[in-house]
Amino acid sequence: MNQPRLDQLRVKQLRFISLLATRGSLSATAEQLSMTQSAASMMLKDIESLFDVKLFRRQGRGMALTDEGRALLPRCQTVLGEVGAMGSTLQGTQQPIVRIGAFPHTAVTVLPDIIKKLINGPTVWRPLIIDGRADQLLQMLLQGEIDILLGRMPSHVADAPYFDELSQRVLYEAPLSMVSSIKHPLARQKKLDFSDLADCKWILPNMQSTTRVSLMEAFLRRGLAPPNPAVESPSFFYSLAVVAQTDLLTCCAQSAALHSSHATSILPLIVSQEPMPVSLVWRKSSVQAQRLADYLI
Repeated sequence: MNQPRLDQLRVKQLRFISLLATRGSLSATAEQLSMTQSAASMMLKDIESLFDVKLFRRQGRGMALTDEGRALLPRCQTVLGEVGAMGSTLQGTQQPIVRIGAFPHTAVTVLPDIIKKLINGPTVWRPLIIDGRADQLLQMLLQGEIDILLGRMPSHVADAPYFDELSQRVLYEAPLSMVSSIKHPLARQKKLDFSDLADCKWILPNMQSTTRVSLMEAFLRRGLAPPNPAVESPSFFYSLAVVAQTDLLTCCAQSAALHSSHATSILPLIVSQEPMPVSLVWRKSSVQAQRLADYLI
């Protein structure tokens, strides 16, 4: 093995490694980086040439880390995290900035109390709230683009190679509920079965959403086809507003449905028996994030 040429390594290449490890797909990585797939293939070839070792191998229709890639990934993400933190450190010389990636439903549960602590504590922080899908926020956390994450982690994260680089503390359980308008015929039923929803129309988040995945799994476990939504929505805020005025159904965190000001009804069905914890998540390598977590919890 030749000596790695690390003096030629660029931050974009480290981000490429982190993204490909997380997404497991060259095409998905290329899309997120606004590259063609051929350019992404060339970048991977250049990166492996710099390290003089294979970092990824083909696995089915995707890509998986080799042993060498798995060993490199934590250090790669540590560097990305520190680079990402540089900007907020410089911007926050007068008032420290904390970048919070938050799932929308935390806005009606823990987020307000966390903001109060940050702006009224011994150290007055300037919070920047960033919302997004679970996979987007997780990637931003790994790359140091946010400091802490408030949300529900996808089930596959526990098996991911980067899982050991994260710390998390469970804040509360967030069961999912199926919701209709109070005028919907199903809202008057005291007992329902999943088969009763077969002909219903839905407004749901996109396929990458943890809520959508959990709902699909609930139908599949019962041998039923999962809903094919008539409308896709980026947030439960939109979904509940639309549901209140239509015959559409939706699925969202129960806390969001309970706090909704719209004329909606929670249907008597359990989406999942599995616990669905909402956690505070941060990178173990970030001293600032660890200090924040100790203060907030």
